[in-house]
This record gives sequence, C-alpha cells and structure tokens, in this order.
Amino acid sequence: MRGPVRYRRTSLEDVSQIEEMEGTYFLEEAFGRRQIRYLLQSPNAIALTAEECGRFGRAHPPQAGSPATSNGKVLGYIIGLGRRGSSAVRIYTFCVRKDYRLKGIGTSLLQRLERECQRRGVSSLILEVGEGNSSALRFYKKNGFVEFSRTPGYYTDGTTAVRMRKVIASSQL
Repeated sequence: MRGPVRYRRTSLEDVSQIEEMEGTYFLEEAFGRRQIRYLLQSPNAIALTAEECGRFGRAHPPQAGSPATSNGKVLGYIIGLGRRGSSAVRIYTFCVRKDYRLKGIGTSLLQRLERECQRRGVSSLILEVGEGNSSALRFYKKNGFVEFSRTPGYYTDGTTAVRMRKVIASSQL
C-alpha cells in the first residue's frame, strides 16, 4: 500500500468505484448503480468504506472539476442492511480490491460493522457466499461465522449458496 487507510461511512460519491469493483469481482452477481444507491440510501443500511489516504493520512485531494468532497481510492467496502425491528443485519456486499487483500482491510471493515451493529442493538450478521469461494469461506469462518444452511442454485450460474451467521456479543457501552 502506498499510504495509510482511512475508514469511514460510505457516501453516494463512492457509487462509481463500488460499481466498478462489483463488476470486476462479482460478474453476473454484481450490484449495479441503482441497487448500490438503493442500499446506501436505506435508513437501515450500515455501509463502511476503506480508502487509500495520502502521505499525511488524509484522503487524496479532489481532481480538477470534481466535487470538493471527493474521496480517495476505495480499497474496500461492506454494506449491510437490517429490517426495522429485526435483530439481524444481512451483509449484501463486501469486497476488497484484489491487490489490497490479506492486509487486514477486510477484517477491519468487518469489525467496524460489528461495532456499529452492537451500537444499534443488532445481535447477528447473516450472509451468503458461493460454495466454491474457498478463500471467502475461510475468511468468514476465521472471523466467527458458522454455516447454518445451503441454498442450491442460489446464484445465476447455478452455484449453491452457503448461508452463514455470526452472533454478535452485546456491547458493554
């Protein structure tokens, strides 16, 4: 990595970079611009981003002609959504750029999501991952997720989804 990483809430200004990453890493299952915007605008969303910062720990300055609040290069993101009154948040999408994996960014995003869930009184996280995605399955198991069911043919290519859950300890705030 060239500079430090800054973690923050995801903004609508990140949609283009998230859409690009979705298309690169998730192919047929990628969320498009409308779906990403919908998730980010939901009052029950928890969306966090890791971005590359400059040498002085700040986001890169905006490019000429871009909005003053432009953000740096998105290295990873996680977007979860809960239903009103539900004790669970479903992780809809979670990605770290390939050249930034195994550097703690994914673990940090997941931990920050968990802390926000604790703050909101959420007791569990739920997600689906393709049964052939061994690196993601290892990552989730290492981070406390356990399989609770499988859904054959869940993905458009016919792949089975492994449904996983993590119970979140109550916050001691």
